[in-house]
Amino acid sequence: MKISMLGSGSGGNATFIETEGVKFLIDAGFSGKKLKEKLESIGESIEEIEAILITHEHGDHIMGAGILSRKYDIPIYITRESYEAGIKKLGNIEEKNLIFLEGDFKLSPNIRIRPFDVMHDAKRTMGFRIVNSTGKKLALATDIGYVDNLVRDYFKGVDIMVIECNYDHSMLMTCSYPWDLKNRVKSNNGHLSNEAAAKFICESYHEGLKKVYLAHVSRDSNKYDLALSAVKEQLAREEIEVELEMAYQDRATEIFSI
Repeated sequence: MKISMLGSGSGGNATFIETEGVKFLIDAGFSGKKLKEKLESIGESIEEIEAILITHEHGDHIMGAGILSRKYDIPIYITRESYEAGIKKLGNIEEKNLIFLEGDFKLSPNIRIRPFDVMHDAKRTMGFRIVNSTGKKLALATDIGYVDNLVRDYFKGVDIMVIECNYDHSMLMTCSYPWDLKNRVKSNNGHLSNEAAAKFICESYHEGLKKVYLAHVSRDSNKYDLALSAVKEQLAREEIEVELEMAYQDRATEIFSI
């Protein structure tokens, strides 16, 4: 199983995953041209992408999905609610390339995809748990306001964890956002704070956890070093050691393989 965070934040989100010989994206929130460039930067080709899984309909997650589907004949996996809310951003998608999420499915005979609902201020927002035939497991939730027991279950026992680390509480309270936006961000339907993400990582830790990506860091109410230090400090208090990596907005991470 291989992963690269192609970019994460309010300016665009996309994650590259390869397992069992199948290459696919979770979200495509950049232009088609930018996504092609980002894939090339890690030695991959857009022509080899076999599917795009969509978490929700916000533009920073679906901007390039329709373009890629039309140009490269790529299927899009999306909830019906997100499709109806984001149809203007997606544009026309061939019927054969539009697959509505209705529970667990197999992307190939050896890849099981388990979508799960998360709390966020979209029509419907999904996280994904990916399991291959060798038992390698990855879970991702990049826009989530609250970690409930369902989310805990889907992150249980994973080898790779992608979780948002969106805002620093002090920065959020003093940034230029209007009060209604501040309240939305820190609500259960908004985003996860650095501290909440750190707590969840500690809760999810087990000896088989190889890598944790900190995603969707806000450019206005957080900083990469603040997010990283908040998580590191909590891990240190719990005497937990696990590899952490930031998911940046403007550049892809190197491919990590297990």
